[in-house]
Amino acid sequence: MAGIIATIWPATDTKEKLIALHQNWVRILRLNCSHATHDWMEKLFSTARKVEKELSNSFAFFLDIKGPGIRTGDLEKPVTYEKGEKFKIVVDQKLVDNPKTMFIDYSHLLKDIYVGAIMRLDSGVFSIKVVEKNKDHIVGQAMNKFTVISKRHINLPWLKIKLPGITEKDKEDILFGIKHNISYVSLSFARSAKDLAELREFLYKNQSAHVKIIAKIESQEWLDNLSEIIRAADAVMVARWDLWAEVPIETIPSHQLNIVGKVKRKWKKVIVATQMLETMMNNCIPTRAEVTDVFYAVLQWADYLMLSGETSAGKYPIETVEVMNRIIAEGKKFI
Repeated sequence: MAGIIATIWPATDTKEKLIALHQNWVRILRLNCSHATHDWMEKLFSTARKVEKELSNSFAFFLDIKGPGIRTGDLEKPVTYEKGEKFKIVVDQKLVDNPKTMFIDYSHLLKDIYVGAIMRLDSGVFSIKVVEKNKDHIVGQAMNKFTVISKRHINLPWLKIKLPGITEKDKEDILFGIKHNISYVSLSFARSAKDLAELREFLYKNQSAHVKIIAKIESQEWLDNLSEIIRAADAVMVARWDLWAEVPIETIPSHQLNIVGKVKRKWKKVIVATQMLETMMNNCIPTRAEVTDVFYAVLQWADYLMLSGETSAGKYPIETVEVMNRIIAEGKKFI
């Protein structure tokens, strides 16, 4: 029967909420290092240990490290681009000459990009087509209207990104997690099995070879190298949020089916994640489509279903877990 991984943040970081999660069969807690500070995590670990002692049972902690992402710059105020609007994109902050000029912190962009390439911002919500390439900037054209705020993540589908596998921040976060006995670690925006090998070597050198590595399949490169990544990882996550910024959205279900099947045939654990009960961030019941999504993930023999915003920032985190448990139980009847 599939288990539930709950992402923890202010919606669920109290003793009462952690107890409620445990009572609803949540045994793995995800900490997202893209947002969580060490001070906050320190308090959470302390609270969770008290809950474990009180319940005479334990949680496993899953540290989701940030990885080598590409982002836009800081903005004084949000900038809105209209559909069809053209604007400059630069990699040197000094060349930002007006509010519509977009800075991207990837120094190889001007060399790697090509006219006709599609860039996706905010995990695909905003698409930009490259229509011109110059010595010190490129020109992008907005494919839809969108308002950009500071530090938005950029996906560059089909490009081989030249970034380190593990950043210095990642290393600091991992060492902090090791100190608090984490059980799992995953690396965001990695590109090959070499990145996983680098992470495993870092764990080994810090006397933490027991920590399991979760490979998040969230890019075209990882799909292309799926077999070797499955071999290199201890578990695999179908990370649908960033994956849909890299591949046509209509292919996500077939990619999920393929990934889950390949991982299970290698007798490794697989997690299905992202927007499984997204509506319950603001509503006390999910949509019928969300219920069906969870149900079919169970039928595919997913080992874990992961809740992200639903339990980290939603209005109904415990109710969400209760609903997911009921759907899992229903799906179990058919496998």
